Amino acid sequence: MRTKRNYPVSLAVIVAVFLSGGLFAMTGANLFGIGDKAGVETRAAESAPVVDALPEATTLEDTFTQVVERVNPAVVQIQAENLPTDWSPDAPRTNPFENTPFGDFFRDFDFDGPQIPRRGLGSGVLIRPDGHILTNNHVIENMNELAVIAMDGTEYEARVIGADPVSDVAVIKIDAEALPYVGMGDSDHIKVGQWVMAFGSPIEASLGNTVTAGIISATGRIRIGNGSVNDDASGPAPTYNFIQTDAAINPGNSGGPLVNLRGELIGINTAIITRTGGYQGIGFAIPVNTVRNVADQLIATGRVERGKLGVSYGPASEALIETLNLSQGAAVVGSVVAGSAADNAGIRPGDIIVSLNGKQLSNHQQLSLWIGAMKPGDYAEVEVNRDGEQKIFRIKLGGWENGESTLAGNEDAPETIGNRLMDELGITLGNVTPDLAREAGFEEETIDGVIVTDIDPTSYAAREANLRQGAVISEIDRKEVRNLKEFEAVYDNIEAGKAFIVRLRAPNGGAGITALKKPQAQEE
Repeated sequence: MRTKRNYPVSLAVIVAVFLSGGLFAMTGANLFGIGDKAGVETRAAESAPVVDALPEATTLEDTFTQVVERVNPAVVQIQAENLPTDWSPDAPRTNPFENTPFGDFFRDFDFDGPQIPRRGLGSGVLIRPDGHILTNNHVIENMNELAVIAMDGTEYEARVIGADPVSDVAVIKIDAEALPYVGMGDSDHIKVGQWVMAFGSPIEASLGNTVTAGIISATGRIRIGNGSVNDDASGPAPTYNFIQTDAAINPGNSGGPLVNLRGELIGINTAIITRTGGYQGIGFAIPVNTVRNVADQLIATGRVERGKLGVSYGPASEALIETLNLSQGAAVVGSVVAGSAADNAGIRPGDIIVSLNGKQLSNHQQLSLWIGAMKPGDYAEVEVNRDGEQKIFRIKLGGWENGESTLAGNEDAPETIGNRLMDELGITLGNVTPDLAREAGFEEETIDGVIVTDIDPTSYAAREANLRQGAVISEIDRKEVRNLKEFEAVYDNIEAGKAFIVRLRAPNGGAGITALKKPQAQEE
C-alpha cells in the first residue's frame, strides 16, 4: 500500500518571530536615540564591495550538497504504533491507576472514552534497492504497526525482518523495487576530526529528512547497557561501542544514517547525552561494521549468533596493574560458568585476561565486544596473566547455556589482627560469620576467608585497590587464608614495603583479584 503524505509547513510562527524581531529592532533604535546612526551604518554596508568566495570554501560547499543529493532520497521516516490486539475507538478505558497506591482514590472517576495507542517516531535508511531498511531496535520494539514515509511523501507498510536488542539494530522491509539506497563504508578506518552528516526526522514528523553536519568527536566510546559486564549464563550484556559526533542528533533521529563526505554509511544514529532532553553536542552512532555484521545475519536468518566465552569479569584495579605491570585494559575474571568454553579450556576465577586474538585490551569492556563479534565454533586465542605468569589458551567458543558453582566452608579463629590493619592498610578484617556472609550476599553460612568490616575511604586499599566493605578475602600473597589466624600468619611473613596479590571471593562462586602494599617499617 502506498499513499502520498504532504506535510504543510506553517509559516505563521516563523513570520511572527521575524516580524516581532523587526519591530523590536526599530523600537529599540528609536528608544535609545540611535536611529540615524543605525541608518548610516546600513548604507555603508550596502555600498561595500562584494568579495568572491574562496575556491576551497566553494568546493567544500559543493561536497556537502552532493552528499545530501545522494543520501537523502534513501532516508526514511518511521512512524511506529502499538495498538492493543482488541483495540477499538469505542472501547472503554480502564482506570490507569489500578493496582497502584492511588487506585482507590480514582476508582469512582469516569475513564470512559477511546483508548489512546502508543506511537513513536524514528528514522531509517535503505541499504538495498529491494526495500531493506536499517533502523534501531528501540524504534520498532513492541510496535505492531509500522509506516515508512519516503522523502517524496510516499507511504509504505513495513514488516520486521529481524531485531537485535543487544546491538540495538533492526532491519525492516517495504515491498518496493529499484529504490535508492546508501552504500556502507568502513568504520574501522574513520578518524577523529573527519566531517560527517546526520540525517533523520528530529522531534516531529514535519521535520523529515533534516540534515545536520559536524565532525567525529571520538571513536570507541564504550558504554554499558543494562546490568554489569557479563559473558555468563544470563546472556551477553548490552555493551555498545559508539562513534561520538557533534552533528546535531535529537529524538526522532534514532535509526537514521551518519555518513562521511563520500556519502558512505559509517554509523546508525542511536543515542545522545543531554541534561535538557535535546541536543547538547554529544551524539552517538553504532559503527557500520557492527551494523553490517548484525544486519547480514538478521536478513539471512532473522536472528544473531554470538560467541560465548563463559565468564563474568571486571577491570583490574590500579594497584593490581602497578604490581603486575599490566595494561590499563586488563580484565579480571570474576566467575567461570561450569561447562562453558572457558571452563573447558582451563580459565579460572582470578585469571587476568590481557589480550584476545593478539589484540591487547585497552578497555576491559572490549572483551564482550570482541567475543560478541565472533560466532559459536570460532576459536579465540586468550592471553591470561595467572599468578604473574603469562599463559595463552586457544578456546573454541560456545553458545549460551546454564552452569553453576559451589563454595567451600570456614572455621572460626580469634581476632588477633583485624583492628591492627586499619593503621597499616586502612582496613579492618573479621572472620566471616553467618550474619556477615548473608549481608555480603552469600547463600552459604560458612565461607572460607576474612571479610572487610571497615575501610578508610582515603586509603590505598580503597582508592587504588578498589576494596570495599563486605569484600571477602580468600588468598593473600598467593597463599590461601581461611580465617584471621591464617591471614595473620601469612601477612606477618610479607616483607615490609612489598606489594602482594589479594584474591577475593564473591557470591555464586565468583572471584576477583587486586593488590595491596605492606607499609615500610617505622623507625623508632
